[in-house]
Amino acid sequence: MESSVTRPAVDIATDKPRPGLALLLAVLAVPGSTIAWDLPGGGLYIGLPLAIAAIVLGVRARRQLGGSRLAVAAIVLAGLCIAQMAIWTLVSVIG
Repeated sequence: MESSVTRPAVDIATDKPRPGLALLLAVLAVPGSTIAWDLPGGGLYIGLPLAIAAIVLGVRARRQLGGSRLAVAAIVLAGLCIAQMAIWTLVSVIG
């Protein structure tokens, strides 16, 4: 039995900017880089990937939306998390 019904293709890829997701990842990077620092390996394997993903999504959303406040907040917060991790690592290595 063959059906000759044709269905339109479903596009599941999203090209919409996601500043809310970028901000969520940036907010999750804060405990990932502070609370998780006492875990073996520090917060580098939890907070750093979340912060990098937040920056990538934030820059993409900012570029497509033309300066969304959520995107800028995500970029700033994730950048501060990365700076905090870098400073903490330097202090740990030197001390």
